[in-house]
Order: sequence, then C-alpha cells, then structure tokens
Amino acid sequence: MTATSDPATAAPAAATGPLPRSVHAWYGSGAVATGVFNTVPGLLLLIYLTDTLAVSPAVAGLVVLLPKLVDLAVSPYIGVWSDRTRSSWGPRRPWMLAGALTLPLLFAAMFAGPPLQGNGAAVYVAAVFVAAALASSAFQVPHAAMPGEITSDYHERSTFTAWRTVFVGLALMLGGALAPVIQTAPADEVTGYRLMGVFMGVVLLVSMLGTVIGTRRAPRTVFPHRTEGMAAQLRTALTHRHFRVLFPAQLLMSVAGGTMVAGVPYVTANVMGEPAYTSILMVCVLVPLMAAAPLWRRLSVRVDKRRAAAYSAAVFSLGGLGLLCIPLGGVPIAVASSVLVGIGLSGTMLLPWSMLADCLAATDDGRRQGGVLSGVWTAGEALAQSVGTGLLSLSLALSGYVESGAGEVVRQSDEALRGMLIGSTLVPAAVMLLCLVPLAFYRLTEADTASAADTAR
Repeated sequence: MTATSDPATAAPAAATGPLPRSVHAWYGSGAVATGVFNTVPGLLLLIYLTDTLAVSPAVAGLVVLLPKLVDLAVSPYIGVWSDRTRSSWGPRRPWMLAGALTLPLLFAAMFAGPPLQGNGAAVYVAAVFVAAALASSAFQVPHAAMPGEITSDYHERSTFTAWRTVFVGLALMLGGALAPVIQTAPADEVTGYRLMGVFMGVVLLVSMLGTVIGTRRAPRTVFPHRTEGMAAQLRTALTHRHFRVLFPAQLLMSVAGGTMVAGVPYVTANVMGEPAYTSILMVCVLVPLMAAAPLWRRLSVRVDKRRAAAYSAAVFSLGGLGLLCIPLGGVPIAVASSVLVGIGLSGTMLLPWSMLADCLAATDDGRRQGGVLSGVWTAGEALAQSVGTGLLSLSLALSGYVESGAGEVVRQSDEALRGMLIGSTLVPAAVMLLCLVPLAFYRLTEADTASAADTAR
C-alpha cells in the first residue's frame, strides 16, 4: 500500500450499469461489523461499567464518549489517506483489511473484565475502546466512501444502502438480541461478558474479511488527488452545500438512536422488571427494521429521499412516545411501540447513507473528496451515538441512579425510574424530530448527481 500525489494514474470509472448482486450483498455485509461495534457497546457498555465494574454513571458516560472524540479527530485523516492510497486492491480495501485484522481482538479485550473496579476499570476500558474505535474507523471510513464511487446510478446507491440496512438489522439482532443472551448465560456475569466479547469478535472478523474479499469485483475509480492540507480539505468538505445540511440531520438521527438503544436494558430490568425482555424488544425492533428497508427504498423513488427520510423520523418518534407509556400498557404497548421504532429506524439508517453517497458523487471539480467526507460522516455518527449514550447517563445521574458491582442488587428510587424512562423514550423521540429542521434545506436531486458525473468525465 503506497500513497502518492501523482494524478495521472488511471483506473476504471464508476460503473454505468447495474453491478452484480453479489457486490451489493458483500458490500452490505460489512455493516454487520460496524453495526455490532456500535450496538453492543451502545447497549451493554454503560451498564457493564455501572453495574459490573462499579463505575459511577458520570464517569461511565465519559468513558463511552472519549473514544468517539478521538475518533472524530482521526477519522478525516483516515479518509484523506485512503483517498491518496495507490494499490492493486484499489484505494479503500487495504484500509478495510487493516481494520479487519485488529478490531476483533480489541473488541474482545474491551469486555475482558480485568480484576479492576471503579476508576481503574474505567481507565482500562477507555484505553481499549479508543484503540478499537480507531480500528473500526480504518474499516468503516473507506467502506462508507465506496457507494459514491463505484456506481453512477442515483437509485443503485439506494440499493447498496438497502442491503446495508438489512445487514445492520442483522448486526443489531446479533448485538441487541443475541449478545445479552450470551452475556447472561453463565452464572458469573464477568465470565458472561468475556464470552460475549469473544463471540462478537469472531462475528466482526468474518464480516469484515468477507467484505474485503467480496468487493474485489467492484470498479476501482481513481480521481485526481487533492494536494491541499487537511484544514483546506475539511473547509472544502464542510462547505459542500448538500453535505452541510445532511450531516447535522444525520447527527441528530444517530443521537436519537443511540439514546434509545442504550436505554433498553435499563427499562426492561428496572421498569418492566425482567431483563430478559431486552432481547424480546430488540427482536421487535429489528425484524421490522430489516423488513421495511425495501419499502423505504421504494418510497424514496416515489416521493424523493429527503421526504422519505422525514417520514421515517416521524414514525420513530411516534414509537418513542409509545414506549413512554410502558408503565400504563405493559408488554403489549412495549411490543407495538418497538415495532414502530424499528420501522422508523430502518428509514433513518437507509436514506441518509444513500443521500451521503449522492453527496460524494456530486463534486463540482471531479477531484476525490469521498474519503474526507466519509471520514467526517462516520466519526460524527459514532460521536453522535455516544452523545446519545451520554444523554442517557446524564438522565441517570440527575435522577439519582445508583451504580452497583457484580452481584449487587440495588433498589432504585421512583425518581430514578422516571428519569430512566424519560431519558430512554421521550428524549430520543424529541431529538429525532429536530432532524426535520436541517432536512428541510436539503435539495440534492438525481439531476444534480447526473450533472456532477458528466463534469467529472
């Protein structure tokens, strides 16, 4: 793998006809890795810290947030470096391979449960989580840039992201439904976390290597390099007139999703009184999420991607408000509301990523900036999900939630239970609705991307 500033290197252009379905599927399978890495820590890391390692909620929230801040600073550089990479594998796949060989080991180590408690445990988890986040970015940033480069078809980009959304659903099933089951299977919860970490590390390895190998048939488009420094490239990226309104909308969607996912185990254990409901509710979210992906794609063809994204945000918020009523309606209202959340979440995952691919294709000068844009995007998404977890930890801290060590049973106050429920349902529903403001200013159309492709040629 080498980097050079030679703009003369030629490579096949983005495909003008439909790509093989196998390329769509193998590309989408990479979302299993990124989905598991985002979901399992989002669902279990906070409660692992507070209820197994005796870390206070405020410190635990910082542990979850810190790696994302580091990632936010580094991911754009990974994008630029992948833009400049010259390789027989293309510019993206060597970086994806590097992530595939490192992230699984780091993920397992994150839940290794060393003989530490309190702040010592927090330092260990934070250090490993930082390294894992960087390994994840080495895979995810170039992976996110690919759809905008390997096809010039506006609607085929939605096909790529539809496959991605289905595999995200599978990842959420593995991370949101299976991971808690594996974690609770052994009598000793520390052993359970270790077993879960190793199993999910294997899933990460298979998914990432499969994507690297399976996308070898994708076109390897090469654009003239940008020679400006990072600051200049970031300025150019963030002044992209379509990206700069899509990006904050995606951040708000990710904050909402991260808050709600992190709140599920707290609500099922403390409000519903049965931790096993975590897996049940996650299934109720994830089956509709996968089933609705093709429907959101069809709707985006009929009414445009921006409007379909707004509809999906509204459906998610309606489901979040329904979950607020769990104390009144019990399991039936929890199941019905979870289905609505899953349907809405499907659209908020599929459509912004398809719109990102359109933004990557809609460059005015034909020079590659997909890496820096996807780097900013993936770092922002990861940070936003951690902000969502942070919002929940703030709700727990303000309402008086009491942390505990492994094997300890703590009865939470009524105020803590109310704060937990509001932070897990009403807060994400409100944040999701805020994304409608920047979405209202998004104007990129199929004609715009076609014009940009003509300019690049």
